[in-house]
Amino acid sequence: MQNNTFFGHYQPLSIIVLESTASTNDYSKQLLTNFKPQIGFTAIMAKHQSAGRGQRGTSWLAPANTNMTASFIYSPVDLSIADQFALTVHASLAVYDVLKEIIKKDIYIKWPNDIMVGKRKIAGILIESKVSGQSIRTVVTGVGLNVYQKEFATEIAHKTTSLALENPKIDLSILDIVKRVQKRLQDYQHIFQEGNFLTYLGLYNERLFLKGTDTFFTVNGVSTEGRIEGVGNDGLLIIRHKEEIKKYDLKELTYQL
Repeated sequence: MQNNTFFGHYQPLSIIVLESTASTNDYSKQLLTNFKPQIGFTAIMAKHQSAGRGQRGTSWLAPANTNMTASFIYSPVDLSIADQFALTVHASLAVYDVLKEIIKKDIYIKWPNDIMVGKRKIAGILIESKVSGQSIRTVVTGVGLNVYQKEFATEIAHKTTSLALENPKIDLSILDIVKRVQKRLQDYQHIFQEGNFLTYLGLYNERLFLKGTDTFFTVNGVSTEGRIEGVGNDGLLIIRHKEEIKKYDLKELTYQL
């Protein structure tokens, strides 16, 4: 394990580099349990992650030294459980911004927190938090980003991409990208201050994947067509089915891509 500290705009930013771990999110949570609280936005980066996790309990695997697998630890100020979707907006905007600097193509946020280049997934985000009373105290945000991987399993190759595939001239280390994400997370932390969330939710919705497009979804096992209107401050996806508008959570709906 190597511990490097870099100085950002607001405060020192710490990065812990691991040769290998099962899951950077699990490692981060164990770190919080066993040691003093980490410096805000501490990054835990693994050169190889053997048991990464995604949304809906899916696995996220990457060849060693090829993709970015990192988790970021921070404590939002006065963020209530009722406003927890701000965590998703915060992380999604940070990763989006970093990718937009590297790839000059159409990039979108696929609800709730995947990042797409066109219709291909390039990154996924997993957010886990610890609450106390009605407030969120600590957050571990895991980011899996395809960087230099160029070949993917047959069943996902048509819907997956990487920075190297989208920008063959990329000349960044994975550590450089971790530092960029870490800095953007810190830059966006004022989203948690009272009155700011709706502004950034607006940015999130401007970048929303398939917004305003008629598309097919599977809702509770049934195929249905609808048009994405946006995401509310409760984190639910708003879809118009002809003249009817409904809201969905992650457990009810999947995209048909």
